[in-house]
Amino acid sequence: MTSKISDNPIYEISLSYQKTAALQAAIKLDIFTKIGDQNLSAEQISSSTGASLRGVRILCDFLCVIGLLEKNKNFYNLSLEAKRFLNRKSPHCLADIINYLAAPEIISLIMDNPSSYVTMGGASGLTNISPDNPVWVKFAQAMVPFASVTAKRTAAYIAKKAMQLRKVLDIAAGHGLFGIEAAKVASDAIVMAIDWLNVLEVSKRNAELAGLADRYKTMNGNIFEIDWDNGYDLILLPNILHHFDQDECVYLLGKAKDSLSSDGSVFVIDIMPNPDRISPPEQAAFAFFMLATTPQGDAYTCAEYEMMAKTAELTLVDSMQLLPTPQTLMEFKNLRTE
Repeated sequence: MTSKISDNPIYEISLSYQKTAALQAAIKLDIFTKIGDQNLSAEQISSSTGASLRGVRILCDFLCVIGLLEKNKNFYNLSLEAKRFLNRKSPHCLADIINYLAAPEIISLIMDNPSSYVTMGGASGLTNISPDNPVWVKFAQAMVPFASVTAKRTAAYIAKKAMQLRKVLDIAAGHGLFGIEAAKVASDAIVMAIDWLNVLEVSKRNAELAGLADRYKTMNGNIFEIDWDNGYDLILLPNILHHFDQDECVYLLGKAKDSLSSDGSVFVIDIMPNPDRISPPEQAAFAFFMLATTPQGDAYTCAEYEMMAKTAELTLVDSMQLLPTPQTLMEFKNLRTE
Protein backbone atom coordinates (compact mmCIF):
# COMPACT_ATOMS: atom_id res chain seq x y z
CA MET A 1 0.00 0.00 0.00
CA THR A 2 1.30 3.48 -0.84
CA SER A 3 2.93 5.14 2.17
CA LYS A 4 2.03 8.55 3.54
CA ILE A 5 4.63 11.31 3.68
CA SER A 6 3.21 12.76 6.88
CA ASP A 7 0.63 12.00 9.56
CA ASN A 8 -0.67 15.52 9.05
CA PRO A 9 -3.53 15.08 6.53
CA ILE A 10 -3.40 18.70 5.38
CA TYR A 11 0.30 18.49 4.56
CA GLU A 12 -0.19 15.07 2.95
CA ILE A 13 -3.07 16.19 0.72
CA SER A 14 -1.35 19.45 -0.24
CA LEU A 15 1.65 17.55 -1.59
CA SER A 16 -0.27 14.81 -3.40
CA TYR A 17 0.57 16.31 -6.79
CA GLN A 18 4.23 15.43 -6.15
CA LYS A 19 3.32 11.74 -5.99
CA THR A 20 1.59 12.02 -9.36
CA ALA A 21 4.66 13.75 -10.83
CA ALA A 22 7.03 11.11 -9.47
CA LEU A 23 4.86 8.26 -10.75
CA GLN A 24 4.60 9.90 -14.16
CA ALA A 25 8.38 10.39 -14.37
CA ALA A 26 9.11 6.81 -13.34
CA ILE A 27 6.65 5.40 -15.88
CA LYS A 28 8.02 7.58 -18.67
CA LEU A 29 11.57 6.44 -17.87
CA ASP A 30 10.29 2.83 -17.56
CA ILE A 31 12.05 2.49 -14.21
CA PHE A 32 9.65 -0.12 -12.80
CA THR A 33 10.11 -2.47 -15.76
CA LYS A 34 13.89 -1.94 -15.88
CA ILE A 35 14.18 -2.90 -12.21
CA GLY A 36 11.75 -5.81 -12.61
CA ASP A 37 12.80 -8.65 -10.31
CA GLN A 38 16.27 -7.21 -9.80
CA ASN A 39 17.96 -5.06 -7.18
CA LEU A 40 19.54 -2.12 -8.99
CA SER A 41 21.64 0.79 -7.83
CA ALA A 42 20.95 4.38 -8.81
CA GLU A 43 24.01 4.19 -11.07
CA GLN A 44 22.59 1.17 -12.91
CA ILE A 45 19.16 2.76 -13.29
CA SER A 46 20.75 5.99 -14.49
CA SER A 47 22.78 4.09 -17.08
CA SER A 48 19.79 2.11 -18.36
CA THR A 49 17.44 5.09 -18.57
CA GLY A 50 19.88 7.79 -19.70
CA ALA A 51 18.66 10.04 -16.88
CA SER A 52 21.03 11.96 -14.60
CA LEU A 53 22.37 10.13 -11.56
CA ARG A 54 21.19 12.89 -9.23
CA GLY A 55 17.70 12.87 -10.73
CA VAL A 56 17.41 9.08 -10.52
CA ARG A 57 18.67 8.92 -6.93
CA ILE A 58 16.23 11.55 -5.69
CA LEU A 59 13.31 10.13 -7.68
CA CYS A 60 13.92 6.57 -6.51
CA ASP A 61 14.29 7.66 -2.89
CA PHE A 62 10.97 9.49 -3.17
CA LEU A 63 9.36 6.40 -4.72
CA CYS A 64 10.54 4.53 -1.63
CA VAL A 65 8.96 7.15 0.60
CA ILE A 66 5.58 6.71 -1.11
CA GLY A 67 5.79 2.92 -1.11
CA LEU A 68 6.46 2.06 -4.74
CA LEU A 69 10.11 1.07 -4.33
CA GLU A 70 12.10 -0.47 -1.49
CA LYS A 71 15.75 0.23 -0.66
CA ASN A 72 18.39 -2.05 0.80
CA LYS A 73 21.66 -0.19 1.31
CA ASN A 74 22.16 1.42 -2.11
CA PHE A 75 19.97 -0.92 -4.15
CA TYR A 76 16.34 -0.48 -5.17
CA ASN A 77 13.68 -3.13 -5.77
CA LEU A 78 9.95 -3.00 -6.53
CA SER A 79 7.27 -3.04 -3.85
CA LEU A 80 4.56 -5.69 -4.22
CA GLU A 81 2.17 -3.09 -5.71
CA ALA A 82 4.74 -1.91 -8.24
CA LYS A 83 5.52 -5.50 -9.27
CA ARG A 84 1.85 -6.16 -9.95
CA PHE A 85 0.65 -2.87 -11.41
CA LEU A 86 3.66 -0.95 -12.77
CA ASN A 87 6.02 -3.55 -14.24
CA ARG A 88 5.07 -3.86 -17.92
CA LYS A 89 5.93 -7.56 -17.82
CA SER A 90 3.04 -8.12 -15.41
CA PRO A 91 -0.32 -9.10 -16.97
CA HIS A 92 -1.95 -6.73 -14.46
CA CYS A 93 0.09 -3.66 -15.42
CA LEU A 94 -1.89 -0.40 -15.20
CA ALA A 95 0.95 1.99 -15.99
CA ASP A 96 -0.63 3.48 -19.10
CA ILE A 97 -3.67 4.74 -17.17
CA ILE A 98 -1.57 7.71 -16.11
CA ASN A 99 -1.40 8.86 -19.75
CA TYR A 100 -5.06 9.86 -19.38
CA LEU A 101 -5.56 10.49 -15.67
CA ALA A 102 -2.47 12.72 -15.51
CA ALA A 103 -2.72 14.11 -19.04
CA PRO A 104 -2.10 17.89 -19.18
CA GLU A 105 -5.66 18.45 -20.38
CA ILE A 106 -7.06 16.65 -17.33
CA ILE A 107 -4.70 18.11 -14.74
CA SER A 108 -5.38 21.66 -15.93
CA LEU A 109 -9.14 21.11 -15.71
CA ILE A 110 -8.87 19.95 -12.13
CA MET A 111 -6.12 22.20 -10.77
CA ASP A 112 -6.33 25.58 -12.55
CA ASN A 113 -9.26 27.02 -10.57
CA PRO A 114 -10.99 24.40 -8.39
CA SER A 115 -13.26 26.85 -6.59
CA SER A 116 -14.80 27.89 -9.92
CA TYR A 117 -16.37 24.52 -10.73
CA VAL A 118 -17.48 24.09 -7.13
CA THR A 119 -19.11 27.53 -7.24
CA MET A 120 -20.80 26.86 -10.60
CA GLY A 121 -21.72 23.27 -9.79
CA GLY A 122 -19.74 21.94 -12.74
CA ALA A 123 -17.23 22.83 -15.43
CA SER A 124 -17.32 23.18 -19.18
CA GLY A 125 -14.30 20.93 -18.98
CA LEU A 126 -14.18 18.09 -21.45
CA THR A 127 -17.13 19.48 -23.40
CA ASN A 128 -14.81 22.23 -24.64
CA ILE A 129 -12.37 19.70 -26.05
CA SER A 130 -13.06 19.09 -29.73
CA PRO A 131 -14.15 15.63 -30.90
CA ASP A 132 -10.84 15.02 -32.68
CA ASN A 133 -8.69 16.08 -29.67
CA PRO A 134 -5.94 13.55 -28.84
CA VAL A 135 -7.19 13.32 -25.24
CA TRP A 136 -9.99 10.99 -26.36
CA VAL A 137 -7.48 8.67 -28.00
CA LYS A 138 -5.36 8.84 -24.83
CA PHE A 139 -8.41 7.75 -22.87
CA ALA A 140 -9.22 4.87 -25.21
CA GLN A 141 -5.64 3.60 -25.14
CA ALA A 142 -4.86 4.23 -21.48
CA MET A 143 -7.97 2.58 -20.04
CA VAL A 144 -7.47 -0.79 -21.77
CA PRO A 145 -5.86 -2.55 -18.76
CA PHE A 146 -8.59 -1.31 -16.42
CA ALA A 147 -11.49 -1.88 -18.81
CA SER A 148 -10.29 -5.32 -19.87
CA VAL A 149 -11.28 -6.90 -16.56
CA THR A 150 -14.67 -5.15 -16.49
CA ALA A 151 -15.39 -6.15 -20.09
CA LYS A 152 -14.50 -9.79 -19.41
CA ARG A 153 -16.78 -9.82 -16.35
CA THR A 154 -19.55 -8.37 -18.51
CA ALA A 155 -18.98 -11.10 -21.11
CA ALA A 156 -19.15 -13.73 -18.35
CA TYR A 157 -22.54 -12.31 -17.33
CA ILE A 158 -23.73 -12.62 -20.95
CA ALA A 159 -22.52 -16.21 -21.12
CA LYS A 160 -24.07 -17.16 -17.77
CA LYS A 161 -27.47 -15.89 -18.91
CA ALA A 162 -27.04 -17.62 -22.28
CA MET A 163 -28.08 -14.44 -24.09
CA GLN A 164 -28.69 -14.94 -27.79
CA LEU A 165 -27.06 -11.95 -29.43
CA ARG A 166 -27.11 -11.19 -33.12
CA LYS A 167 -26.82 -7.42 -33.08
CA VAL A 168 -24.90 -5.45 -30.41
CA LEU A 169 -24.52 -1.68 -30.03
CA ASP A 170 -21.57 -0.25 -28.07
CA ILE A 171 -22.23 3.42 -27.20
CA ALA A 172 -19.14 5.65 -26.81
CA ALA A 173 -17.11 2.53 -27.45
CA GLY A 174 -13.67 4.03 -26.78
CA HIS A 175 -11.26 1.09 -26.72
CA GLY A 176 -14.12 -1.13 -27.87
CA LEU A 177 -13.48 -3.88 -25.35
CA PHE A 178 -17.06 -4.25 -24.15
CA GLY A 179 -18.40 -4.92 -27.63
CA ILE A 180 -15.39 -7.07 -28.48
CA GLU A 181 -15.76 -9.28 -25.41
CA ALA A 182 -19.50 -9.62 -26.06
CA ALA A 183 -18.73 -10.78 -29.62
CA LYS A 184 -16.30 -13.37 -28.29
CA VAL A 185 -19.01 -15.13 -26.30
CA ALA A 186 -21.73 -14.57 -28.92
CA SER A 187 -20.22 -16.04 -32.08
CA ASP A 188 -23.03 -14.80 -34.35
CA ALA A 189 -23.09 -11.24 -33.06
CA ILE A 190 -22.35 -8.21 -35.20
CA VAL A 191 -21.10 -5.24 -33.16
CA MET A 192 -21.80 -1.62 -34.06
CA ALA A 193 -19.52 0.81 -32.21
CA ILE A 194 -20.28 4.53 -31.93
CA ASP A 195 -17.66 7.13 -31.03
CA TRP A 196 -15.59 9.97 -32.49
CA LEU A 197 -13.76 9.08 -35.69
CA ASN A 198 -10.22 9.17 -34.28
CA VAL A 199 -11.22 7.06 -31.28
CA LEU A 200 -12.84 4.43 -33.51
CA GLU A 201 -9.42 3.78 -35.01
CA VAL A 202 -8.40 2.45 -31.59
CA SER A 203 -11.45 0.21 -31.22
CA LYS A 204 -11.13 -1.10 -34.79
CA ARG A 205 -7.49 -1.97 -34.16
CA ASN A 206 -8.45 -3.84 -30.98
CA ALA A 207 -11.19 -5.70 -32.87
CA GLU A 208 -8.66 -6.72 -35.53
CA LEU A 209 -6.26 -7.97 -32.86
CA ALA A 210 -9.12 -10.03 -31.41
CA GLY A 211 -9.83 -11.55 -34.83
CA LEU A 212 -13.24 -9.86 -35.05
CA ALA A 213 -12.71 -7.33 -37.84
CA ASP A 214 -15.38 -8.92 -40.04
CA ARG A 215 -18.01 -8.63 -37.28
CA TYR A 216 -17.07 -5.16 -36.05
CA LYS A 217 -18.75 -2.11 -37.61
CA THR A 218 -18.41 1.55 -36.68
CA MET A 219 -20.45 4.75 -36.79
CA ASN A 220 -18.94 8.12 -35.87
CA GLY A 221 -20.71 11.13 -34.43
CA ASN A 222 -22.45 12.68 -31.46
CA ILE A 223 -24.47 9.99 -29.66
CA PHE A 224 -27.28 12.48 -28.94
CA GLU A 225 -27.66 13.46 -32.58
CA ILE A 226 -27.00 10.51 -34.87
CA ASP A 227 -29.47 7.73 -35.71
CA TRP A 228 -28.43 4.53 -33.93
CA ASP A 229 -30.60 2.25 -36.09
CA ASN A 230 -32.66 -0.38 -34.24
CA GLY A 231 -33.22 -4.09 -33.62
CA TYR A 232 -30.32 -4.48 -31.18
CA ASP A 233 -30.34 -7.50 -28.86
CA LEU A 234 -27.91 -5.73 -26.55
CA ILE A 235 -27.07 -2.06 -26.12
CA LEU A 236 -23.99 -1.32 -24.04
CA LEU A 237 -23.71 1.97 -22.14
CA PRO A 238 -20.34 1.51 -20.44
CA ASN A 239 -19.00 4.43 -18.41
CA ILE A 240 -20.78 7.10 -20.42
CA LEU A 241 -23.92 8.19 -18.55
CA HIS A 242 -21.93 9.67 -15.66
CA HIS A 243 -20.86 12.51 -18.01
CA PHE A 244 -24.41 13.90 -18.17
CA ASP A 245 -27.21 15.21 -15.99
CA GLN A 246 -30.21 13.04 -15.23
CA ASP A 247 -32.41 14.46 -18.00
CA GLU A 248 -29.71 13.70 -20.58
CA CYS A 249 -29.30 10.21 -19.14
CA VAL A 250 -33.04 9.63 -19.45
CA TYR A 251 -32.89 10.80 -23.07
CA LEU A 252 -30.10 8.34 -23.91
CA LEU A 253 -31.83 5.51 -22.06
CA GLY A 254 -35.02 6.29 -23.97
CA LYS A 255 -33.11 6.30 -27.23
CA ALA A 256 -31.66 2.92 -26.25
CA LYS A 257 -35.14 1.55 -25.47
CA ASP A 258 -36.37 2.62 -28.91
CA SER A 259 -33.39 0.89 -30.54
CA LEU A 260 -33.91 -2.52 -28.90
CA SER A 261 -35.19 -5.71 -30.44
CA SER A 262 -38.37 -7.17 -28.89
CA ASP A 263 -36.44 -8.99 -26.14
CA GLY A 264 -33.31 -6.85 -26.14
CA SER A 265 -31.39 -5.66 -23.07
CA VAL A 266 -29.65 -2.43 -22.11
CA PHE A 267 -26.53 -2.73 -19.96
CA VAL A 268 -25.54 0.26 -17.85
CA ILE A 269 -21.99 -0.34 -16.62
CA ASP A 270 -20.63 2.34 -14.33
CA ILE A 271 -19.01 3.40 -11.07
CA MET A 272 -21.87 3.56 -8.56
CA PRO A 273 -21.44 4.72 -4.96
CA ASN A 274 -23.62 3.66 -2.06
CA PRO A 275 -26.67 5.82 -1.21
CA ASP A 276 -24.63 7.68 1.45
CA ARG A 277 -22.35 8.93 -1.38
CA ILE A 278 -19.20 8.60 0.76
CA SER A 279 -18.65 4.87 0.36
CA PRO A 280 -17.01 2.83 -1.00
CA PRO A 281 -14.15 5.37 -1.23
CA GLU A 282 -13.18 4.82 -4.89
CA GLN A 283 -16.74 4.98 -6.19
CA ALA A 284 -17.64 7.95 -4.01
CA ALA A 285 -14.52 9.91 -4.99
CA PHE A 286 -15.45 9.61 -8.65
CA ALA A 287 -18.17 12.25 -8.24
CA PHE A 288 -15.52 14.92 -7.64
CA PHE A 289 -13.79 14.00 -10.91
CA MET A 290 -17.10 14.48 -12.68
CA LEU A 291 -17.62 17.85 -10.97
CA ALA A 292 -14.22 19.02 -12.18
CA THR A 293 -14.49 17.78 -15.77
CA THR A 294 -18.17 17.94 -16.81
CA PRO A 295 -20.97 20.53 -16.70
CA GLN A 296 -23.50 18.29 -14.92
CA GLY A 297 -22.03 14.78 -14.64
CA ASP A 298 -22.10 12.73 -11.44
CA ALA A 299 -21.46 9.35 -9.89
CA TYR A 300 -25.02 8.04 -9.79
CA THR A 301 -26.25 5.41 -7.36
CA CYS A 302 -27.96 2.19 -8.44
CA ALA A 303 -31.29 3.60 -7.24
CA GLU A 304 -30.83 6.72 -9.36
CA TYR A 305 -30.06 4.65 -12.46
CA GLU A 306 -33.13 2.52 -11.80
CA MET A 307 -35.28 5.66 -11.46
CA MET A 308 -33.89 7.18 -14.68
CA ALA A 309 -34.43 3.92 -16.54
CA LYS A 310 -38.02 3.72 -15.29
CA THR A 311 -38.65 7.25 -16.57
CA ALA A 312 -37.35 6.02 -19.95
CA GLU A 313 -39.78 3.06 -19.74
CA LEU A 314 -37.08 0.50 -18.98
CA THR A 315 -37.28 -1.92 -16.08
CA LEU A 316 -34.43 -3.42 -14.05
CA VAL A 317 -34.19 -7.20 -14.44
CA ASP A 318 -30.82 -7.92 -12.83
CA SER A 319 -27.62 -6.35 -11.53
CA MET A 320 -24.24 -7.44 -10.27
CA GLN A 321 -20.98 -5.98 -9.06
CA LEU A 322 -18.18 -6.65 -11.54
CA LEU A 323 -15.62 -7.58 -8.90
CA PRO A 324 -12.75 -7.03 -8.40
CA THR A 325 -13.37 -3.77 -10.28
CA PRO A 326 -15.31 -0.87 -8.69
CA GLN A 327 -18.00 -1.12 -11.34
CA THR A 328 -21.57 -2.40 -11.36
CA LEU A 329 -23.62 -3.81 -14.24
CA MET A 330 -27.38 -3.18 -14.38
CA GLU A 331 -29.51 -4.93 -16.99
CA PHE A 332 -32.72 -3.26 -18.17
CA LYS A 333 -35.47 -4.34 -20.54
CA ASN A 334 -38.35 -2.55 -22.24
CA LEU A 335 -41.27 -2.05 -19.82
CA ARG A 336 -43.70 -2.53 -22.69
CA THR A 337 -42.26 -5.87 -23.85
CA GLU A 338 -45.00 -8.46 -23.74
